[in-house]
Amino acid sequence: MSNELTTFHVDNLPAMSQEMFGQLAEVSKGGDFLPRIQLVTKGKYVDTGKIAPGRWGVPQPGGEDIVDLGATIDVVPFAARPKALDVSDKNAIISNYDLNSPEFQRIKNAPKNTGCMWGPSFLVLERNTGRLYELFFGNASGRSEAGKLRPFLPNPNPSPATLSIRYKKTPDYGWHVPVVTKCSEPFSNGPSGPEILAAISKFMTEEGGLEKVEEEAPKNKRAR
Repeated sequence: MSNELTTFHVDNLPAMSQEMFGQLAEVSKGGDFLPRIQLVTKGKYVDTGKIAPGRWGVPQPGGEDIVDLGATIDVVPFAARPKALDVSDKNAIISNYDLNSPEFQRIKNAPKNTGCMWGPSFLVLERNTGRLYELFFGNASGRSEAGKLRPFLPNPNPSPATLSIRYKKTPDYGWHVPVVTKCSEPFSNGPSGPEILAAISKFMTEEGGLEKVEEEAPKNKRAR
């Protein structure tokens, strides 16, 4: 069967107006949040077979699916700032961007395995999707490698970097860690300049607090 679109002919069928196309685009928009790229080493996405360990992925709204970007990706970083994140309560996620605030320090100094993360957060453009994402290095392995991404930030212009993954092992357990290297291939797709500037402004002025949780589809039945 061909995958090509086939014209379906009906006499006197009214055409969609430009106004209606605009309204359709408006109600078809996703949530007003910046998607994130994360390094996957274990967890529910691996356990449910959605992605293999040692891959870069983009979690999808609803929390059940993830897009596999591969074991190696190319990015261009446009901005960076400190971030602390407390996900101990999945329904009330707390973010903070003020390194000197008591809340940031509380999260930073929280015991391990309590759902608290901190480190640099980057606004990046990913090559294959041509989209902007947040890239948060919130654990010790990420923080130790994140400094290598700093030279690629605008000064005055940004440059592309390659993010790969390596497996780190101790006598007790192993996990995947990020690896940052230089990328020599220029980018040819992505948002327009004004869109990037608007995204940078929004990224850098985010105040934090109680983060917007990505809602799952409603499970209640409709009234008939």
